[in-house]
Amino acid sequence: MNLATNTPPLEIWIIDDDQSMRWVLEKTLSNNGYQVSAFESGSVALATFKRTEPEARPRLIITDVRMPGINGFELLKQVKNISPQTPIIVMTAYTDLDTTVQAFQEGAFEYLPKPFDIDDALELVARACEPVVETGTNPPRFPDEIGDWEAQLRLWAKQQLSQGETDILKNAARTFENTLLDCALEATRGRKQDAARLLGWGRNTLTRKLKELS
Repeated sequence: MNLATNTPPLEIWIIDDDQSMRWVLEKTLSNNGYQVSAFESGSVALATFKRTEPEARPRLIITDVRMPGINGFELLKQVKNISPQTPIIVMTAYTDLDTTVQAFQEGAFEYLPKPFDIDDALELVARACEPVVETGTNPPRFPDEIGDWEAQLRLWAKQQLSQGETDILKNAARTFENTLLDCALEATRGRKQDAARLLGWGRNTLTRKLKELS
């Protein structure tokens, strides 16, 4: 990657309690022209982020999920409350569909399962660091997000099948239905009849689904 421009290198923060993972990412990203700061604690990273002036904040944050103290999801939530425009890539060795869903629900730019191919990681970092085009309105990224989801779903399915899982379709369908129900109920402030209409269901169907998913 050639970042030889008159502008300073893009800064990326890496947060992981695994020293070897921090070292690999820091070395790889530095060799590709990025300025990198590494943290072994989500608490330290969050405190640093809070006292950093907006113009000096990192262009991208890459964080592990399972860490002592503040975990990756809590860090994601708090950073997004402070700076919604900061993209965050969540990575973890514990790959399951619920974790992936939670990452996107909390506002993650993308989900990176360990172990990962370093070239794939670099491509993802480059995409996350692309400048945001400001317009009068914020057009939905729905098509892109669907593409991301398809890739993540394919990866998750391959992992589950390689582990001998046989009910992945049922598990995936349950999770997606649960997510859609939650979104519909949130959008209608808990009004089941309106939520059912949004989903194209009858009231009885929604009630039955809620019981099945509870």
